[in-house]
Amino acid sequence: MQLNKFYILGVTHKDLTLKERETFIQGGPKKIMESLVEEGVVNGYVLLETCLRVEIYMESENIELVKEKFNIGPLFVKKSGVEAVKYLFDVVCGFNSIIKGEDSILSQVKNSFFNGLEAKHTTKTLNVIFNKAIEVGKKFRYKSQVSKNAMSLEAIALKFIRGHFENLDEKRIFIVGTGEMAVAILNIFTRNNINNIVMTNRSRIRVLELKEKYNIDIVDFDDRYSEVEKSDIIISATSAPHAVLLEKNIKKLDLTREKIFLDLAVPRDIESGIETHPNINLYNLDHLWEVVRENEENRERLLREYRYILEDQVRNLLKYCEYKGDLRCKKR
Repeated sequence: MQLNKFYILGVTHKDLTLKERETFIQGGPKKIMESLVEEGVVNGYVLLETCLRVEIYMESENIELVKEKFNIGPLFVKKSGVEAVKYLFDVVCGFNSIIKGEDSILSQVKNSFFNGLEAKHTTKTLNVIFNKAIEVGKKFRYKSQVSKNAMSLEAIALKFIRGHFENLDEKRIFIVGTGEMAVAILNIFTRNNINNIVMTNRSRIRVLELKEKYNIDIVDFDDRYSEVEKSDIIISATSAPHAVLLEKNIKKLDLTREKIFLDLAVPRDIESGIETHPNINLYNLDHLWEVVRENEENRERLLREYRYILEDQVRNLLKYCEYKGDLRCKKR
C-alpha cells in the first residue's frame, strides 16, 4: 500500500462549464494516461467519466509531470494520500453529486474500476482503495436510506419534458444511443406507460437486443434525420466524441411543429445552432438542474448524520496499512 503515491486529478460540474468539460474530454485523457503508464510515470489508474465529472485516480511516481501533460489549471481537482481517499469516499456515497446520495455514481465508480481491472491498468494500492470505496458506498446507502425517493437524472429528464408536454400519450419520442443513460431513460418511460418510442444506435445489434426486451420501434442510424422529422421529442445520449445530429441536416427538415431536443451527452451530441429555429427547444444537462430541488433538505440532513460511516472506513484503511507495515500511508 502506497497511499503517499495516490492522487486524483480531474474536473467536475462545479469547476468547469459543460463546454469546458467537453474540451477536456476531447483532449483524450485516456490516451494521455496510457502513454504515462508506458513511460513509467504512472503505475496505474482508474478513469471515471460521467456527465458531471471526469476524474483520474492514479498511483504515480511523478505527479508534477502528470500535471504538465494535462496542463492542469487551478480549477482542477487535486487530492493526494488520505485526502484523496476521503474525496473518493465522498464521491462514491453521493456527497459531491447534484442529487445528494444518488445511486448511479456508485455503479459508475464500480464500472470504471472493473474496466481498469480488466484492462490491467490498476495496482494493488488502487484495488484496495476502490474495494473499500465500493464497500462504503453500499453500506452508506443501506444505513442512511438517503436515495429512497430521490430523483434520478432520468426521472428529472421525464419531469422536465412533462413541463413542456404534459400529455405524452400522443407524442413520438426518439432516443439516440443505447448506453447507460439512454437505457435508463427508456426504463423510466416504460414504467410510466410511455410507449411511443423509437431508438437508434450506430451499432444495430444493441438496438435489436433492446427491442427484444422493450416495446419500441427501431430505425437505422443512417435514417436518424428522417425520424427526427417525425418525432416530437428527441433525446440523445451517445458516447460519441463528436456531434451526431448536425445543424445543417436538421434545418433541412420539416419543422412546422414544436420539437424538444434534450442532449444528455458529454461531449454534446446535438449542434447548438439548431436552437435559433422558432419551433425547436434545445436543452442540455445544465438545464435539468433547475428542477432539482425536491427533498434536498432531508437528503442533506441524512448525509451529515451518516458521515461517520465514511470516517470509520478511512480509519479501517489506515489500520490495514499499519497491519501491512506501510508507514507511508500516513504521510499525506
